[in-house]
Amino acid sequence: MKLDNYYLKEPETYTLIKKSLDISKKEFFKTLNLNNIDSHSQIKLASFYATRLKLLINKILKKSNIDFLDCGCGLGFISRELIKITNYNIYYCDPSISIKKIHNKILNKENFFYSDIQNLWRYKKKYDIIYLREVYPFARDSNFKNHKKLIHKLNEQLKINGIIIFEQIKNKKDLFVNLPKFNFKYKIMPLLPVKFGKKNLLNLIFFKSSILQLLIKIIYLIFNKKISHYVLLYKY
Repeated sequence: MKLDNYYLKEPETYTLIKKSLDISKKEFFKTLNLNNIDSHSQIKLASFYATRLKLLINKILKKSNIDFLDCGCGLGFISRELIKITNYNIYYCDPSISIKKIHNKILNKENFFYSDIQNLWRYKKKYDIIYLREVYPFARDSNFKNHKKLIHKLNEQLKINGIIIFEQIKNKKDLFVNLPKFNFKYKIMPLLPVKFGKKNLLNLIFFKSSILQLLIKIIYLIFNKKISHYVLLYKY
């Protein structure tokens, strides 16, 4: 199945971080603390994202032995935080050559592999959960043909009853535009703001209450704020 060329270039932050590592390890860790470096890497809030994700997975999957893939993981901070707090079998991958070189040189690369979505099949592994956080083209592009082909590729790597989880803000052009056009089961869950979402009990209550989810959407609409969502796509 031939895909359009959706991965044209890596995020500039990845290139910058790789160049800093070429200078020295000290410069690498210094770069990780820059103010605007977090947009793709999710370094500072990785523990929060991992904990919230664990709460969701424990709610939707009633099993203990879980094979989990973070697809488009970047530097893999969320995955490594998940390793600390779960007993999932965690794998993570990214198509960025800079990310590959960084993992090979300095980061713990256990279960990391270099791949884009269309080549996941080469690793002959299927997963209970495939997680994608703000992964282009789903988060910044509304090309229906690409979305359909890439989701099909992801679906092929799911186990029976497996689930794809997208975590992303709703934009003018993104996956949300195409969801009604697909013939598979999906669910959209708005997420609490970070300041409230750090409370595990609040998240648990929120995940169970459609009324609270509707309320937060209304509040964000009133104040014209963008809101993050989990989009769950079920194996078809």
